[in-house]
Formats: sequence, structure tokens, C-alpha cells
Amino acid sequence: MQTINLFWRSVRWRFQNPVTIIMTLVQPLIWLLLFSTIFGGNKAEGNYTSFILPGILVMSVLSSSGVSGIANYSLKTGGSYYRIKISPVKRSSIILAHILDAAVLSFIQAAILIGISLLMSVRIASGISGVLIMIILLFLTIAFVSALSYAISLTLPDENSFIALVNTITLPLFFVSSALMPSEQIPHGFRIPVFINPFTHVIDSLRMLVLKSSIDWTQLISTVRLLFVLCIASFALAVHSLNNENQ
Repeated sequence: MQTINLFWRSVRWRFQNPVTIIMTLVQPLIWLLLFSTIFGGNKAEGNYTSFILPGILVMSVLSSSGVSGIANYSLKTGGSYYRIKISPVKRSSIILAHILDAAVLSFIQAAILIGISLLMSVRIASGISGVLIMIILLFLTIAFVSALSYAISLTLPDENSFIALVNTITLPLFFVSSALMPSEQIPHGFRIPVFINPFTHVIDSLRMLVLKSSIDWTQLISTVRLLFVLCIASFALAVHSLNNENQ
């Protein structure tokens, strides 16, 4: 119940700050159309929009969930953050509510991206089951990134330094991955950092679900296991950072 109440509080804050919602509606369209146009000549199999969609989905999650921690600075300015902090609310509930709020924003982006992609002749080859698995993968990614964002927001003094750090991390993670081209076309010198990047494995699993009718369960389970470990680590870090700030 504590998590639900805090979640609705965060959702109300978001709708009271419609700029975040407007950016959520505009940014996915820009990313999808821009990269589809610029890199459309790349020799990926089939519809290039289908190929690039998984990478853009992950990029949208990195963008929206990555900056989700900025809400803490607004809450601190208004005093709401400190009222919640001194209340007898479980710290884990605070983090869970934050993750759910980030999930709402990120899934709005994902719905827009997929809807526009359908208009561009993209089809999810793995069907309804593939869509459900994509939702699970995206939610685990959101949980990992948003919890990490929350922890970072508790360690940096102001939102300018927070935004600068997030932007510095987000773009390299996107470009040093298989988001824009097949792994076999990536120059050999970049293949090691691309493989180390956890979001590469998320993108590859999402791409498999979009492009292929048969599901490689070995690859999928490996990706889910990786995300689950990252989620636990980032959640524990966020709770630890919140506890430390209360001391």
C-alpha cells in the first residue's frame, strides 16, 4: 500500500509538470524517424525500421529512466522529499514507487514508438508472446536504470551536474552497442566494449523477438538473468544511498 500511495503521488507530480510528458511524446518520434532516415541505406536484412526499433526502444528507456532521478531535486525544493523521508515508510517502497513511475513514462514512449513503427510496416514476428516478453525485458531494463538514476540523484548536489552525468553516460552506451548496425558489421576494435555493454544483449534479444518468429530461449534466459542481477544490484545501491542520506 505504501508503494501504491507513493507511486500515485509521483504520477500526480508528473502530470503537474507536463513538460516531461510532452518531451516523452516528441522524443521517440525524433529518434525513430531520424535514425531510420539517416541509416536506412545500411544493408540490414528486411525493413531497417524493424532492425533499428529495438535499439531506439532501449535508447528511450535510457533517456526517460536515466533522468528519472531528477524528480528528487524538485521534490526537495518543494519539501515533499523531506516529509517522505522522515515518515515511517519503508525505503524499499520509495524505490519501488520511483521505478513504477519511471515505467509509466518509459512505456508511454515504447507504445508511441511501436505504434509509429507499425505504420512504417514493422511487424513483431514472434507475435503476442513476443510482445509480452518484450514488455518484461523493457520493464527489467527500466527497473535497473531508474533505480541507478535514483541512487545517483542522492549523491550529486544539484540537477545540473546530474543531467550532465546522465547525458555523458547515455549516448556512449547507445552508440557503443548493436543498436544501429548488426554485430558482425561492427569494427573489430569496438566489439569487446560492445559485448561488455549490457544493453547490447537487451537490444539483441528484443531484435530477435521483432525479426524472428522462433524464439531463442537460451539467449533470452541469459539476457533476463543478466538484467535480474543488475536490477538487484541497482536496487540495493538505491536503498543503501537513501539510508545513508538519512543518517
